[in-house]
Amino acid sequence: MASSGKRTRGPNRGTAWVRNPDDGVSVLRLALDTRDPLQRGRLEAMFQGAYQVRRAVQRRAKNACRAYWAATHERDDKGPASVRDRLGLSKAALEHAAYAHINAAPHLRRHVTKALAMHLADGVWTAAERHLFRDASGKRHGALRIGRWYDFTRLPGRARSHTKARKWETFRLHGTLASHRAVYADGSGDFVQPRALQPIDSDAWWAYAGPLALVFSGLADGTLVLPVRLPTAPSNQPILDHHLADPSKWHKIDVVRTQDPQAPGGWRYEAHLLVLTQPYGSASTAERRARAAIETADRTVGVDVNVSNLSIASRPRHHDTGRDIRLSRVVRDEPQQQRDRGRARRERRRQRALDRSRRALNRQHYQLSRRQDKRARRRAEAGLPPVSVVPAGPRLARADGVPLTSYKADQLSTRHRRLRAAQVADAASATQARRDRAREVAAGVVAMHGYEIVIEDVRLPAWSASWGRAVATFSPGTLIAAIDREARAVGARAGGVGGVARASTATTALSQHCPCGERVAKRLADRVHACPRCGLRGDRDDVSAILASFVVLTERGVPASARVDYPAAHDALGEIRRALRSTASTYQGWQGTLSESTGLSARDGSFVAWSTPTPDSVVVARRNVGMAACSTLHETGIRRTTAERARWRTNTFPYDPRSYYGTTLSPGQALSRLRLQPSAVMTTHD
Repeated sequence: MASSGKRTRGPNRGTAWVRNPDDGVSVLRLALDTRDPLQRGRLEAMFQGAYQVRRAVQRRAKNACRAYWAATHERDDKGPASVRDRLGLSKAALEHAAYAHINAAPHLRRHVTKALAMHLADGVWTAAERHLFRDASGKRHGALRIGRWYDFTRLPGRARSHTKARKWETFRLHGTLASHRAVYADGSGDFVQPRALQPIDSDAWWAYAGPLALVFSGLADGTLVLPVRLPTAPSNQPILDHHLADPSKWHKIDVVRTQDPQAPGGWRYEAHLLVLTQPYGSASTAERRARAAIETADRTVGVDVNVSNLSIASRPRHHDTGRDIRLSRVVRDEPQQQRDRGRARRERRRQRALDRSRRALNRQHYQLSRRQDKRARRRAEAGLPPVSVVPAGPRLARADGVPLTSYKADQLSTRHRRLRAAQVADAASATQARRDRAREVAAGVVAMHGYEIVIEDVRLPAWSASWGRAVATFSPGTLIAAIDREARAVGARAGGVGGVARASTATTALSQHCPCGERVAKRLADRVHACPRCGLRGDRDDVSAILASFVVLTERGVPASARVDYPAAHDALGEIRRALRSTASTYQGWQGTLSESTGLSARDGSFVAWSTPTPDSVVVARRNVGMAACSTLHETGIRRTTAERARWRTNTFPYDPRSYYGTTLSPGQALSRLRLQPSAVMTTHD
């Protein structure tokens, strides 16, 4: 009798498990308690052994890639695949190389299993594959590099089997959330955890139902068990219920370490649990998105991106008159600026300490400063013995500026490493704070304006060349990415297409046009839009954002297909004037002038020069000349700039100076008014 279906006889002929894309994927970070010195030592030994295996496989793959590119004639005669097979450039070959390395080093088998070595080799093959083969854009990655010990921060785990029970190799999670809360509860029933969690042990882990623990079995020294520390804040409990309530959705665990000077051993360890579920969203978030999907379903949004602000405008899609135009602006408020200034001061002090520590241990790589050299010559002429000092001059380098000795070869003290770890931790904290703020801003923007957003297609990283760290301080890219994610989520709930669409500047030129259709050329320093045709006057960024809301894309995802619906914008001129009058924005950002020094922009981020790298009341020579619409970075002082000094700089006039003081003045009278006394170079109160 003929078979009615496909034969699946044998252990490897069964139907392969496939993840359901609708289930989603989410990652939960679980802190590991490593206060037990025995378990912490075993985990550190596992990282050391895994690093040695990974480094050996990386060296093998790097040498094989070099030989592959050198065998030009063999690749032409026998084909590239044949050369790769001979050199062992394949996933299976690198895995067997990792197995051979473990077999040849018995001391590694105490801490590293073959399953872990296989995943380490797979990571090396991924990098080699990106180097050997071109991607969709036709580009290849660079040559393989041997990773450093302090950059090795992840032990990859193996995914559990969802077709066979009790099959989960390498790292796995045992226990239940309910038991964990029951064990760590005080007399009043509140969920609390002590500083040191109780040790966990079991002879039957698959039947274990106690507090959560990370388990790695199969090691020569016995099973590695690390207690899991859960957050106890009430706001985190719904997140834990969402990810840990159903153990059948636990898929994979990676162990990640992060440098932390306050943690025992200098490293903080976490278990990154991959869960087959949608990312957590609170009930208030779902309610807010549902309300935004209903209230803003018929609105289109335009955003003008600036170095230090975002201008946002929205209008009803189906109203030709443009009624109910909304304008808003995202800027950094004074508390945020104060926090950034304090963080910058702490970072400068820490950086000076790091530099002193490096110079003190590596004096042979640095030159003496001019003062130190002059003092050494005076002592030598006087017959005095030389004094050992920490050199404050530049690093010894070649004629092209390349250091003679690599920084990686420097000796570093324990204090230097702790300061560097603290610096990394503070940078990560600041980054997380910017992301949290971006999510809050994005939620408000989408709830007020809508989820169909248009911005100009610009390269934000290129702005750093002109405005330095001011771009990183305001982080417009992070804000746009957060707005895009929020708009997509709201659009999906509304049953439409949400997100940020980009419009080419070549086909729209939003900052150079008026809603009436007239082209109004403006320099970067001109922050006010004044149309000679219709008389519209307003903030340049607000007008650009309004025009962006009238952009129509004939093909979504193709910026060059964007055009501005000028007839609809012309019909809405009355409402546009009302919206511009209601905002009456007088903000003038950093784009009015290119920065000469990033010192002020990194501390403040606004156009008012509260403090600058030259705080003394002295005459400062000008390095730029011309006209600017706001105070410039080289006008230094401890007080504000006057309105006149904020408008003018001397010596070069791109047009007739009489246009500033009026046409009734003669050229001599206009020039006489522009001659400044020496004291006028300093900034004064208005």
